[in-house]
Amino acid sequence: MSFPLLNRLPSVNPLASRMSMTRSNTQQQSRGHAGHSHHGHAHAHDTTYLTSQNKNDAGVKITRIGLFVNLGMAIGKGVGGVVFHSQALIADGFHALTDLVSDFMTLATISWSLKPATNRFPSGYGKIESLGALGVSGLLLFGGVGIGLNGLDALYTQLMLDPAVVAHAHDHAEHAGGGLFSFLGHSHSHGPILPDLNAAWLAAGSIVVKEWLYRATMKIARERKSSVLASNAVHHRIDSLTSIVALATIGGAHVFSDASWLDPVGGLIISAMVIRAGWNNTKTALLELADVTVDDEIKGLVRRAASRALKGDAANGIEPVKFGNETEIRDIQGVKSGQNYLIDIELGVPKDLTLEQMEQIEDAVRERCGSKIRGVRRVRVKFVQLDDASATLAGDFIVTDTKHHLLSIRVNCLVGIHTMTSPGPLYLGFDLSTQQLKGLVVDSSLKKVHEAKFDFDADSQGFNVNKGVLVNEAEHEVFAPVAMWLQAIDTLLARLKDGGLDFSRIRGISGSGMQHGSVFWNADAEQLLSQLDPSRTLEAQLDGAFAHPFSPNWQDASTQKECDEFDAVLGNESQLANVTGSKAHHRFTGPQILRFQRKYPDKYIKTYRITLVSSWIATIFLGKYAPFDISDVCGMNLWDIKAGNWNEKLLELAAGPSGVEALKKKLGDVPQDGGIHLGTVSPYFVKRHGFSDECTIIASTGDNPSTILALPLRSNDAMVSLGTSTTFLMSTTEYKPDPSTHFFNHPTTPGLYMFMLCYKNGGLAREKVRDAINEKLGVGEKNSWTEFDKRLLDTPPLAQSDEKYPMHLGLYFPRPEIIPNLPVGEWHFSYKPQTDELSPEKSVPQPPEQDARVIVESQFLSLRLRSRELVSSPAKDLPPQPRRIYLVGGGSRNKAIARVAGEVLGGSEGVFKLDVGENACALGAAYKAVWAVERNQGETFEELIGKRWREDEFVEKIADGYNAPVWEKYSSALKGFEEMETRLLREHERKGE
Repeated sequence: MSFPLLNRLPSVNPLASRMSMTRSNTQQQSRGHAGHSHHGHAHAHDTTYLTSQNKNDAGVKITRIGLFVNLGMAIGKGVGGVVFHSQALIADGFHALTDLVSDFMTLATISWSLKPATNRFPSGYGKIESLGALGVSGLLLFGGVGIGLNGLDALYTQLMLDPAVVAHAHDHAEHAGGGLFSFLGHSHSHGPILPDLNAAWLAAGSIVVKEWLYRATMKIARERKSSVLASNAVHHRIDSLTSIVALATIGGAHVFSDASWLDPVGGLIISAMVIRAGWNNTKTALLELADVTVDDEIKGLVRRAASRALKGDAANGIEPVKFGNETEIRDIQGVKSGQNYLIDIELGVPKDLTLEQMEQIEDAVRERCGSKIRGVRRVRVKFVQLDDASATLAGDFIVTDTKHHLLSIRVNCLVGIHTMTSPGPLYLGFDLSTQQLKGLVVDSSLKKVHEAKFDFDADSQGFNVNKGVLVNEAEHEVFAPVAMWLQAIDTLLARLKDGGLDFSRIRGISGSGMQHGSVFWNADAEQLLSQLDPSRTLEAQLDGAFAHPFSPNWQDASTQKECDEFDAVLGNESQLANVTGSKAHHRFTGPQILRFQRKYPDKYIKTYRITLVSSWIATIFLGKYAPFDISDVCGMNLWDIKAGNWNEKLLELAAGPSGVEALKKKLGDVPQDGGIHLGTVSPYFVKRHGFSDECTIIASTGDNPSTILALPLRSNDAMVSLGTSTTFLMSTTEYKPDPSTHFFNHPTTPGLYMFMLCYKNGGLAREKVRDAINEKLGVGEKNSWTEFDKRLLDTPPLAQSDEKYPMHLGLYFPRPEIIPNLPVGEWHFSYKPQTDELSPEKSVPQPPEQDARVIVESQFLSLRLRSRELVSSPAKDLPPQPRRIYLVGGGSRNKAIARVAGEVLGGSEGVFKLDVGENACALGAAYKAVWAVERNQGETFEELIGKRWREDEFVEKIADGYNAPVWEKYSSALKGFEEMETRLLREHERKGE
C-alpha cells in the first residue's frame, strides 16, 4: 500500500517533525509552540512608538516594555529549554528571538508614518501605519492558515497511518538528519527524554506576562484607535496562547501515556483564533486605506464638541459663539489616517451671515474639536444655507449646481478662507510681530478673503529662537535675527498661494511692525535689493545686506543709561515727552541707536540706512529703502511731533562722534502723508510670486497705530486691549503729553493724534486673583472664570455695601509696573470721600473673593484717571467720557469685565466687542492699503472706511456703558485712587527700590 504523506515524512515541516510518534508505552515531548511556526507566520511588533522621542507617552512605554519582554523571553526560554530538556521552550525562545529581530527590521519603514505633513502629502504619512498594519495582519492571517494545515497534517499522520510504519519512517528521518528539531527526536538506542517539570514554570510565567501585555496594549490601542498597536496586542495574545499549549504539552508528557494528540489539536484551536484575529485586523487596515468614514463613536464626540462650541456650556464656563444658536450641525464625516482623524463638518447657517461671522463660527468649532478629541488633526467646515436641505458632504464629489454649495473652507490650518468673490482688486496687509508674521487679504468692500501666518518658533529653520527672540540675560538684551523674517516672507507668500490667492489681483500692500525695533543696513543693501534673483529665496540673497544681523526687540531693557541721558538732554522727562510724545523708554529707537553706536562703533559707521520694523517690510517689497511712517516715527524719542521734523539736540545725543548729518542720512526723510504711494512692487515678487507690476506699496506703520485702523475709530472713541498686558488707545484732537502716557501722530489723518497707555499687569494679574478664588472655593477646573465673574458682579462697586462704609481701593502688580512705576506688590487702601481720608489696609481683605471686583476696578480706574483730560462730552448734559468703548483681546470675551469697564470708563453709546480676533494689526494695514489706493482727493481714512464698514458684522454690543449713579461714585473715588498711587510712589522712592 502506498502512503503519500508517509513518503514526505523525512522532510516534514518543523511542527510535524516534532510530533510524538510513539507507541502506547513510550512518551515523547510534543511541540508546544503550535500557532507560531516561523515557516507559516513571521510577524513584527509595533515600532511606531519605539522610534518616538516621547518616552512618557503610554504607547511608547508599552511598546518598549514589549521589546524588552521579547528579549528576556528569548534568553530565558532558550536557556530553560536546554536545561530542562524542553523542545517547546526552545521553540518558544526561538520565536521570541525572531520577534525581537522583526521589531528592529521594521523600524525604517514605520518611521515614515511619524513624519509631519508636507505640501506634497498634506494629510501626513499616517497611511503608512495602515500599510504596516495590513502587512502584519496579512502575515498573521497566512500564518494561521499554515498552522492549521500543519495541525491537520500531524493529526492525519497519527490517526490514519500505521504507527509502526510512521515510527520507522521517523527513525529513518532522524538518522538522515531531517527536520529542524530532529536532534530531539526518538532513537531506538536510547530511552525517551522527558522534559523537566520545572519547564512548566517558564511557560506559565510567559502566559501571565504576555496576557498582561495584551490587555495593556489593547487598552491603549482602543484609546488611540491605533491599528498597529491593535495588531501588536493580538500578537501578545497569540504568544500567550502558544505558551498555554507549551504548558499543556509539558504537563501532558507527565500525565498521559500518549500525549501526541495535544500539540496538533492545540495548534488547530490556535489556528482558528489566529485566522479570526488576522482577518479582523486585515479588514480594518483595508478599510482605513480605502478611506472608510470614522466610526460612530468619533462622530458622536465631534458632534458634542462642535455643539458646545456653538451653543456654549454654562456649567463649564463656555460661552456660545456669536450666531452659534442659529447654526445647525448637518453632517459629520471623516477619515482615519493612522492615529489621526481628518474631519469634515457641514453647518447650516442663516443665508445673510457674513464671511467674518462664518470664520468666527469655524474657529470656535475647530478649536474645540482639536483640543478635546484625541487624534483630530484637521477640521474642515462647509457652510450651507439653513433652508437648503439638499446639500450634503457626499455631494461635494460631483457638483452640478454650485448655488447652495461651499461658502467657506479652511485648508489644512494654514490658509484662512476661500470665498466665491468677484475678480475685483484685493489688498494685502502684513503684521510682523514678535512671534509671528501674518498676512491678511481683503477686497474693496473690506471683506477678509485670505489669511496665513508664519510662526517663528514652529516654522523657522536654523534660528533657535524662543517666542520669536534671542536673549542675552547678562546685558538684558532681547533681539531677533533679521534673516528669520526674510525666511518668513517667502514661506508666507507660498502658503497664501497654496490657499488659492491670485497675487495678480493685489493692487496695494501695506504693513504693520512691532514698534521701536530697528534694522541696520549696509551700503550694499540697495543694490542687492534691486538685483534679486526670483529663482532664489530672500534669505539666501540678502544675508550680506545688513551691518548688524539682529534687530533689538521691544522687550529689550539694556538702555537704562541711555534713557537717563535722553530724559536729561532737554531738561527733564516732561520736556522730552512734550517734544517727542513720550519720555525715554528702554525700547525706544533713539536710546537703542545711542547704545548701538557705543557698543558697535565699526558697525555703526558701516550702517548706511536705519529702518524701523515697519519700514523694513515696505523696503523688502519695494526693492529699495522705504521711509518711516508719520506715526511710527514718533516711537523713537527723536521726532519733534509739533514741529514735524527731527529734533537737533536729540539727534546730536544719539549720533555721537559720527555727527548729526550722518545720522540724518541714515534715517532719511519722513513723508507727512500716511497714505503715500512709495512705488510699485519689486520685480522679484512679480516674477517669483505672480504679483502685478502695477501693485502699489503703501507706507507701513507700527502695530499700535495699525490697531486703531482696524475700524473707523472716531475722535472720542476708546479702544482697550485686554490681553496679557493692557493697552488703551484713543484717537484725539488734543495733544497733552505726559511722562506716564504716549502720544503719536495719527497714521492716516492729519490733525489727529493717537493717545496710548501701556500696562504690564493686565490679564496675568486678573488670572492670579481668579486662581486664588477657585482654589479657596475648590473649583475643579482651574481656568474657569465662572466664580470670578459671579463675585465680580455680586460685589457692590468699590466693595462699598453702604455709603457710610469706606470705599476699597487696591493695586495688584505681580510684575513690575510702568504706570505707575512701582515694583512687584499688592496694596489695599480704604478711602472715605466725604472726609478725604485714605488709610492703608493692614492685610488683604477677607473674603478674598472681593478681590475680583477690586482688581478690575483698579485697572479701569487707572485708565480713567489718565485719559480724563482727553475725553469730551459726547452729548448735551453728559459728563466728559468716551462715546464708545471697544474691547479687543482675550479679556473682551468676558461680559462681566465688560460691564465694569462701562461702569468705570463710561461710554455713552455702550461697550462693544471688536471681533477681529488676533488680526487687528494686519487688518488695519490692509484697510490702510484700501484707503490709500481707492480714496478720492481729500477723502479721509475715517470717511472711506466708515462708508464701507458694516458694523453689525464686526462689532457686538456687550454692555450698556454709562450708568449715571455708578459713574458718579467712581468719580468720587478718583481722588483717593490718585493719592494712593502718589503715596506708594513716594514710599518707593524713599526705599530706593
